[in-house]
This record gives sequence, C-alpha cells and structure tokens, in this order.
Amino acid sequence: MRYLAALAIAASLIFMVFWGGAKIVKLVDPPHRDYNDYTVGRQMNLCGYRVDYRHFGGGYDLNRWRGGRCESLSKLDRCILQCLSEAGTVRIGAACFNDCVRK
Repeated sequence: MRYLAALAIAASLIFMVFWGGAKIVKLVDPPHRDYNDYTVGRQMNLCGYRVDYRHFGGGYDLNRWRGGRCESLSKLDRCILQCLSEAGTVRIGAACFNDCVRK
C-alpha cells in the first residue's frame, strides 16, 4: 500500500512540474510574427517595394528611388529594389547590388 501511495504522489508531482513548465513557457514565449521590432526597422515604400529603412546604412541612397524615377526603372533598379525588399539583414542588403549586376 505504501508503494502505491508513493507512486501516486510521484506521478502527481511529475504532472505538476510539467504543467508548471508549460505555463512558464507560454508566459515567456513571444508572439509568433514574421517580423518583430528587434529585427526589422521602419519600412518605406519605394516604387511599390517595401524596403527596410536600415538598408540606408548598408550604402544605398534610398531617396534616389523616389519621385519621377519610379516611372522609368531599369532592370537593375527593379532587381535591387526586389532584393532589398526581401533582404532580412543589412549585410544581405549590402550584397544586393553585386548580386543584381551578376544577373
């Protein structure tokens, strides 16, 4: 009878530990989003492409893709803007020009 009581107590303690751990994980786990405030900066709309403003620090003058230039974009411009809109980091964005020139 003692073994059965000890087994019941051990099983309930194990259940409480796992249940408490699951509650802690839910409290600590951030919301699931594609982008969060720590990895993505402010977004700009350049000729219809959503580009992270941090790519300005990667060597690009983002202001030159504003205004009338959007009406006459070259293939290189479109490639760079597409690459910048998909680039997740400044380092990847800095390589967009070289990648588009190779294409």
